Amino acid sequence: MFLLTLVTPQKKLLTDVEIEEVIVPAYLGQLNILPGHAPLMTTLRAGQLKVRLKGESTFKSAAISWGYCEVNPKGINVLADTAEWPEEIDKKRAEDQIKIVNERLQKAGLSPDDYTLSQMKLQKEMARLETLE
Repeated sequence: MFLLTLVTPQKKLLTDVEIEEVIVPAYLGQLNILPGHAPLMTTLRAGQLKVRLKGESTFKSAAISWGYCEVNPKGINVLADTAEWPEEIDKKRAEDQIKIVNERLQKAGLSPDDYTLSQMKLQKEMARLETLE
Protein backbone atom coordinates (compact mmCIF):
# COMPACT_ATOMS: atom_id res chain seq x y z
CA MET A 1 0.00 0.00 0.00
CA PHE A 2 1.40 3.40 -1.07
CA LEU A 3 -0.48 6.39 0.38
CA LEU A 4 -0.59 10.10 -0.50
CA THR A 5 -1.57 12.94 1.79
CA LEU A 6 -1.86 16.44 0.27
CA VAL A 7 -2.59 19.30 2.65
CA THR A 8 -2.33 23.06 2.89
CA PRO A 9 -2.62 25.22 6.00
CA GLN A 10 -6.28 25.80 5.03
CA LYS A 11 -7.51 22.38 3.86
CA LYS A 12 -6.90 18.69 3.26
CA LEU A 13 -7.15 17.72 -0.40
CA LEU A 14 -6.19 14.05 0.03
CA THR A 15 -5.65 12.05 3.20
CA ASP A 16 -3.99 8.62 3.04
CA VAL A 17 -5.31 7.88 -0.46
CA GLU A 18 -3.89 4.79 -2.19
CA ILE A 19 -1.96 5.75 -5.31
CA GLU A 20 0.05 4.18 -8.12
CA GLU A 21 2.36 7.18 -8.61
CA VAL A 22 2.69 10.91 -8.13
CA ILE A 23 4.65 13.58 -9.99
CA VAL A 24 5.57 16.64 -7.94
CA PRO A 25 7.13 19.96 -9.02
CA ALA A 26 10.33 19.68 -7.00
CA TYR A 27 12.48 22.77 -6.74
CA LEU A 28 14.95 21.57 -9.39
CA GLY A 29 12.46 19.81 -11.67
CA GLN A 30 9.69 17.23 -11.88
CA LEU A 31 10.03 14.26 -9.53
CA ASN A 32 8.17 11.04 -10.36
CA ILE A 33 7.58 8.95 -7.24
CA LEU A 34 6.56 5.29 -7.42
CA PRO A 35 6.05 2.69 -4.67
CA GLY A 36 9.41 1.61 -3.28
CA HIS A 37 11.02 5.01 -3.85
CA ALA A 38 13.92 5.80 -1.54
CA PRO A 39 12.99 8.00 1.42
CA LEU A 40 13.60 11.69 0.80
CA MET A 41 12.56 15.20 1.71
CA THR A 42 12.48 17.94 -0.91
CA THR A 43 11.18 21.45 -1.39
CA LEU A 44 8.49 22.15 -3.96
CA ARG A 45 8.00 25.08 -6.31
CA ALA A 46 4.79 26.34 -7.86
CA GLY A 47 3.61 23.87 -10.46
CA GLN A 48 1.36 20.99 -11.24
CA LEU A 49 1.12 17.95 -8.98
CA LYS A 50 -0.14 14.90 -10.87
CA VAL A 51 -1.44 11.82 -9.08
CA ARG A 52 -2.56 8.47 -10.46
CA LEU A 53 -4.92 6.84 -8.01
CA LYS A 54 -4.79 3.09 -7.39
CA GLY A 55 -6.47 1.17 -10.22
CA GLU A 56 -6.72 4.21 -12.53
CA SER A 57 -4.90 4.81 -15.80
CA THR A 58 -5.18 8.61 -15.92
CA PHE A 59 -3.70 11.32 -13.73
CA LYS A 60 -5.58 13.86 -11.64
CA SER A 61 -3.85 17.25 -11.40
CA ALA A 62 -3.70 19.99 -8.80
CA ALA A 63 -2.01 23.38 -8.96
CA ILE A 64 0.27 23.83 -5.97
CA SER A 65 2.56 26.55 -4.76
CA TRP A 66 5.68 26.08 -2.70
CA GLY A 67 5.95 23.54 0.00
CA TYR A 68 7.56 20.30 1.03
CA CYS A 69 7.35 16.67 -0.02
CA GLU A 70 8.34 13.78 2.23
CA VAL A 71 8.66 10.26 0.86
CA ASN A 72 8.75 7.42 3.36
CA PRO A 73 8.22 3.64 3.09
CA LYS A 74 4.44 4.01 3.61
CA GLY A 75 3.89 6.81 1.11
CA ILE A 76 4.13 10.51 0.47
CA ASN A 77 3.20 13.61 2.46
CA VAL A 78 2.88 16.90 0.59
CA LEU A 79 2.47 20.15 2.49
CA ALA A 80 1.87 23.02 0.08
CA ASP A 81 1.26 26.70 0.70
CA THR A 82 -1.76 26.46 -1.63
CA ALA A 83 -3.30 23.65 -3.67
CA GLU A 84 -6.32 23.66 -5.98
CA TRP A 85 -8.10 21.10 -8.13
CA PRO A 86 -8.98 22.34 -11.65
CA GLU A 87 -12.64 22.83 -10.73
CA GLU A 88 -11.58 25.29 -8.00
CA ILE A 89 -9.55 27.51 -10.34
CA ASP A 90 -11.02 30.70 -11.78
CA LYS A 91 -9.39 31.00 -15.21
CA LYS A 92 -10.24 34.68 -15.71
CA ARG A 93 -8.87 35.59 -12.29
CA ALA A 94 -5.61 33.75 -13.01
CA GLU A 95 -5.27 35.49 -16.40
CA ASP A 96 -5.99 38.88 -14.80
CA GLN A 97 -3.39 38.25 -12.08
CA ILE A 98 -0.78 37.31 -14.70
CA LYS A 99 -1.46 40.57 -16.54
CA ILE A 100 -1.16 42.60 -13.32
CA VAL A 101 2.08 40.88 -12.31
CA ASN A 102 3.61 41.30 -15.77
CA GLU A 103 2.80 45.02 -15.65
CA ARG A 104 4.41 45.26 -12.20
CA LEU A 105 7.53 43.49 -13.48
CA GLN A 106 7.86 46.03 -16.31
CA LYS A 107 8.08 48.96 -13.89
CA ALA A 108 11.47 50.50 -13.22
CA GLY A 109 12.70 50.72 -9.67
CA LEU A 110 11.19 47.48 -8.40
CA SER A 111 13.07 46.40 -5.28
CA PRO A 112 14.75 42.97 -5.31
CA ASP A 113 12.20 41.69 -2.77
CA ASP A 114 9.25 42.98 -4.82
CA TYR A 115 10.75 41.46 -7.96
CA THR A 116 11.13 38.06 -6.27
CA LEU A 117 7.60 38.14 -4.85
CA SER A 118 6.21 39.13 -8.25
CA GLN A 119 8.05 36.26 -9.93
CA MET A 120 6.66 33.83 -7.35
CA LYS A 121 3.13 35.14 -7.92
CA LEU A 122 3.58 34.79 -11.68
CA GLN A 123 4.74 31.16 -11.32
CA LYS A 124 1.76 30.37 -9.08
CA GLU A 125 -0.77 31.82 -11.51
CA MET A 126 0.86 30.12 -14.50
CA ALA A 127 0.67 26.79 -12.64
CA ARG A 128 -3.03 27.39 -12.07
CA LEU A 129 -3.60 27.92 -15.80
CA GLU A 130 -1.45 24.90 -16.71
CA THR A 131 -3.63 22.73 -14.47
CA LEU A 132 -6.70 23.76 -16.45
CA GLU A 133 -5.20 22.53 -19.74
